[in-house]
Amino acid sequence: MIPDIVNINAALERKSVMKAALYGRVSSKAQAEEDKVSIAEQFAEMQTYCERHDYQISARYQDVGSGSTRKRPDFQRMLADARDGQFDVIVCWKSDRLSRGIYPASALMEVVEAQQIRLESVMDALDMKTFSIYAAVGKMEIDNFRERAALGKRGVAKRGKVPVGSISYGYRIGEDGRPEVDPIEGPIVQRIFEDYVYRQMSVPVIAQSLTEENAPLRKGSKYQTWPVSPIHRLLSREVYKGSGWYGRERHITTEYGRKHYSQPKESWIPLSYPPLISEETWAKAQALKREHFCLAKRNTKAIYLLQHLLTCEKCGMSFTARTVNRNTVRRNGRTYRYEYSKPSRYYTCSGMHRHGLKCREPSYLRADTIEELVWSEVAKVLKHPEVILQGLQAQATGQGNQDLLAEIDKSERQVREIQAEEDRAIRLHVSGKITEGQLDRQRKFITERLENARASLESLTAQRRIVQQQQSLTEGVMTWVKKIEIKLDLLQPEERQEVLRLVLHRVGIDDVGNVCITLAIPIPEFMSNVAQPTSCWWGR
Repeated sequence: MIPDIVNINAALERKSVMKAALYGRVSSKAQAEEDKVSIAEQFAEMQTYCERHDYQISARYQDVGSGSTRKRPDFQRMLADARDGQFDVIVCWKSDRLSRGIYPASALMEVVEAQQIRLESVMDALDMKTFSIYAAVGKMEIDNFRERAALGKRGVAKRGKVPVGSISYGYRIGEDGRPEVDPIEGPIVQRIFEDYVYRQMSVPVIAQSLTEENAPLRKGSKYQTWPVSPIHRLLSREVYKGSGWYGRERHITTEYGRKHYSQPKESWIPLSYPPLISEETWAKAQALKREHFCLAKRNTKAIYLLQHLLTCEKCGMSFTARTVNRNTVRRNGRTYRYEYSKPSRYYTCSGMHRHGLKCREPSYLRADTIEELVWSEVAKVLKHPEVILQGLQAQATGQGNQDLLAEIDKSERQVREIQAEEDRAIRLHVSGKITEGQLDRQRKFITERLENARASLESLTAQRRIVQQQQSLTEGVMTWVKKIEIKLDLLQPEERQEVLRLVLHRVGIDDVGNVCITLAIPIPEFMSNVAQPTSCWWGR
């Protein structure tokens, strides 16, 4: 009988050994290396605690991340193992390592109560009753920390400094904490806007060009080549024209990811940025983005040849495209709905539709009628390529090429002279002939003149590039016109739409139906036939 008693006691002793799971956590990778709160230090103290209480360590879990979220990989793995009954007690270094928020605390409480698992902490007293209180206090500490950090950043922004560690591409944070132009990235931003606005290059083509030329991306970028989406965002940022803001959005990290909350405009704080482009260039870029958005195939299911070209002469506003797929009629108290086998296309005056103006009756035009009239007139021009060549040449020489070169040379001399003035002022200060205060006043005046001179030189240089491009494109345009002339009547609607965008400047229609077509290329011989009012039926 003695052997049986020994076996029973051994079994009871094995069953009485508590299996412990150790959980360690730090908020950041930097904390993981610190001596006082490092993962290694936490596990060392937890292991000593288990040896003192005769616990058998069966599992170890560790996370690097916020304690306010339950979406921690090892935390979730620990909950799953707890549901399987793999241990009897969870030991942590301190209670806030397990949770600093109500949501992860509730997830943990749900499991430990169901499995009767104990919670113990090395540094503070922890039990089931107080754990939820600790979690709520931890959540309050996090919220208070966020509020103090946000208040501090707003104070930095009010002093004109950048309150965050990152800044828009093209700029860098100077030694005084204020934004300044990055000498490598700044010219790339200027080139992107020039390519998009003045060279009419699409964003994918710009991205490909930058990749082929190995234009530098932002240091630490996850991209290996220039992607399209960052260029789209770059073209929309106001900082490049000199007006930046802090506090437009508030960012809060939650267990479901980073959330962005728009803030009221009166709470925004203005930040001054050195402008990389002019107000005019930025405005043109935004207009082009809106136009490209409206013309994108995903946003325009039906093809409208005169979209963004047709204008109401009465109110000055553009016509918007409208597609009608069905009609609803109410007769004798009953409603009847009719589906069209072929959608009907119309142009509607925006002034009448959105602002209640009375420009015409009815407010819409049949798309087929107005488009056929305009296309027939444009086709007459395209059948005479020699006249188009004459117009192109007149347009190129009309820019005053020689005058532009003279103006550019004059602006370059002016920039050099102002820079020489600044150098002289610095030499006078070094030699002791003027004080530091006098130098500052002179440099402030010189800097303002220098910025104006450089802006003027940049504008003239851009005009010169446009003239050169027009001259070089003349031959290509003529080849295109001769090719398109052969198959004008065979063009598909998409091709006709592209042709009209290239050769038309605008199409106006007045309140009695007269149409005025203005070409993008001046052709004097055809002005009497094309650019004058032409009768057009616009009824139902």
